[in-house]
Amino acid sequence: MKKNFKKNVILTVVLVLALVLEMFLAPVAGTKTVSADDSGNPDPNFHIYIAFGQSNMEGNPKVEAEDLEIPDNYYMMQTADNHRERKVGEWYPAVPPLANNNAQLSLVDYFGRNMVYLQQEENPDIKIGLIVVAVAGTSIQGFDKDNGAAYYANSNTDWLKGIAAQYGGDPYKRMTDMAKLAQKDGVIKGFLMHQGESDGGDPTWPDRVKKIYNDMLADLELGDNIPLLVGQTVGNGNQNIKNLTKESDDNFYEISSEGFNGDVEHNNGVHFTAAENRAFGLRYAEKMLEVQPQYTWGEPVYEWSADNTTVKASRVCNELPFYIQEETVNVTKKVEKEAAIGVEGSVVYTSDAFQNAAFTQQTKTEKIPALVDNTPQQTVTPAPDANAPAVEKVLKVSAVKCKKNTKKITGKVSEKGATVKIKVGKKAAKKATVKGKKFTLKLSYKLKKKTKVTVTVTKKDFKQFKKTYTVK
Repeated sequence: MKKNFKKNVILTVVLVLALVLEMFLAPVAGTKTVSADDSGNPDPNFHIYIAFGQSNMEGNPKVEAEDLEIPDNYYMMQTADNHRERKVGEWYPAVPPLANNNAQLSLVDYFGRNMVYLQQEENPDIKIGLIVVAVAGTSIQGFDKDNGAAYYANSNTDWLKGIAAQYGGDPYKRMTDMAKLAQKDGVIKGFLMHQGESDGGDPTWPDRVKKIYNDMLADLELGDNIPLLVGQTVGNGNQNIKNLTKESDDNFYEISSEGFNGDVEHNNGVHFTAAENRAFGLRYAEKMLEVQPQYTWGEPVYEWSADNTTVKASRVCNELPFYIQEETVNVTKKVEKEAAIGVEGSVVYTSDAFQNAAFTQQTKTEKIPALVDNTPQQTVTPAPDANAPAVEKVLKVSAVKCKKNTKKITGKVSEKGATVKIKVGKKAAKKATVKGKKFTLKLSYKLKKKTKVTVTVTKKDFKQFKKTYTVK
């Protein structure tokens, strides 16, 4: 008994010290820690995941000393009211608990840290942020946009109401409110759910989950490629979860709990042990890395300096037009043929290799003008040909974005002052709003998949640009 008491005292002291350190080390929301740059754009390397559910997402086993060690660049946004040090809507190092003031160690703790560990070698700039809203014992109705608040208000269970009260009595609203704040700092890449112990056998459960998913996509203005990872309950046999992921949206994925027996030592067949949560979180992370939306890129553009001493490569992200990768390398000059009187020479410029594998080494050859005999000679300059056709400069368009279920079309032109007209399907072409080089056409309706969108760009002294895109 004395040994156990001493052990508990030591663990309690460690946890208290960790919380004190967290208070002093926690970053403030919106600081350089989690924002991209001074332009105010979100950081494309700050990946945000929204996690919700009941007790296993909230966390049941006690936090142990090993759980307090987290990687750099791993954050949580405080979602629950009345925490001692954390303020709702601000980022902090993701030291557990993450969900609310009742929470302990959850599978999402180890999801987040593994998302850092598994990516940091390939992408040292990666940052992971979690938004966790969980209510132990809740029905899936507790996360419904339209009925969740009433579900808690009408509940006869005081402790259930008490947990929901930490989220203002409406977990869905708190979750999406926090997500909208987070989108100022980073990019939402996926949803995690662990719920079903309370009502996972209800035949209406899959449709309720789909509604929550679709409501979040709409409220957060996300594309239709955001994955939802749904963890199995203890025993790995919840048929509704299997049906949801097999027969529904391609973006729904089942995370197996095979091999996890729950807290058998304490006769608890509902909650995972600390060790199982650590392993379960890794399973979630491995699946998320497999299925989360990846950035795609436009073709690289290479720009030589005026004196041919450097080359700058750049490419624009198709999903985030403000996200531009750039790299500048030095150039080596080699004279292949010396110029002589009346004879041209040549010089080859070769860039150094780029670190970004998307960029290829560049070379170009230029002529060296032939040397001129210093003997004065009379030269006759021919009169310009008035009938020669004028050389038209070329307009270019990049980063055109026209996705289904959105109400706007955006892109970028190569020249300021251009006029952009856009035709959607068989509708009459409309003039887009152009600011600088960026253009936007706002629609009164949502774009449908496979609709043809024709962009026509004109400017005086430039050749007209016209291209048709297909809504994806």
